Amino acid sequence: MEGMELKPQFDELQKIFDRCIKHACRVLEERIATKTTRLDPEQRQEQERLEYNRIADELAELYLHHSVLSDLRFCYSEPAFLWEGGFFEALHADEKKKYLAFFVPSFDYSRYERDNTAYDAELPYFSAVVNIVVRERYAAYLRQRETSRSESAPKSAIAALPIAETENPFDSILTDEQIAYLAMAVNDVKMFNVSLSADELKAIFACKPEAIVRSNNNRLVAFFFFGLSSRGLITPNWQSVIANHKLFLSKDTSRDKYINQSDLSTATNYIRDVGVEGKYATLEKYLMQVKRL
Repeated sequence: MEGMELKPQFDELQKIFDRCIKHACRVLEERIATKTTRLDPEQRQEQERLEYNRIADELAELYLHHSVLSDLRFCYSEPAFLWEGGFFEALHADEKKKYLAFFVPSFDYSRYERDNTAYDAELPYFSAVVNIVVRERYAAYLRQRETSRSESAPKSAIAALPIAETENPFDSILTDEQIAYLAMAVNDVKMFNVSLSADELKAIFACKPEAIVRSNNNRLVAFFFFGLSSRGLITPNWQSVIANHKLFLSKDTSRDKYINQSDLSTATNYIRDVGVEGKYATLEKYLMQVKRL
């Protein structure tokens, strides 16, 4: 963001957000820990899965009703999300003025605790920003617990079931011409760590890749396959096909972790309400065209 002279104001505002967010996150984490402490591992896992789904639904509703806050899904983990993210830039001019004019020492936490919307007039969307960041971080906390559980489980407990052989796991009706066109799409947005030829993408759709490529952005992967599925070009069960056949590695280069169904489900939840702009808009143009080939 330009205008470094404004940063001191944003730093002070960030402290207000941080205090409200930290308290709410701690309450949610302590609550789920208390609710699951006496459950056996399987029951605990199921309870946390239900909790995660509830939070995902709440986030979807928040983004649906506050499109101006859509950028938070990409920067909620940033310590200075108010300054580093695009939330402030998305505000109207009069709303920006309110943030810049707000007298930070006047913020009364007891007033906020009595009514978390008490400052929404003075700081537009304040309560919605807090609610979104709290839920995003809480959802990340639940995902991390699931990941830790999976990594610590005995290998025999997480062994994959044999995959039934099929000539067309994706139920793809894509022609060679369409696949060549889609290869241009994935390369255009740099979806993977390497460029793909038409033959390499065709092998992926057959679940017989010559080499496993690494995702640069799981959300782009989800947007791409969801777009093909919603147009009837591949199966609606594309998430399980990708996960079961271990088609892609995650972005984390520190370890070789395959993208699993939970990763794809999370990414799909994000992109359902994402604004079609940037690389998503580029992909959307290709997806709109592919059925015409």
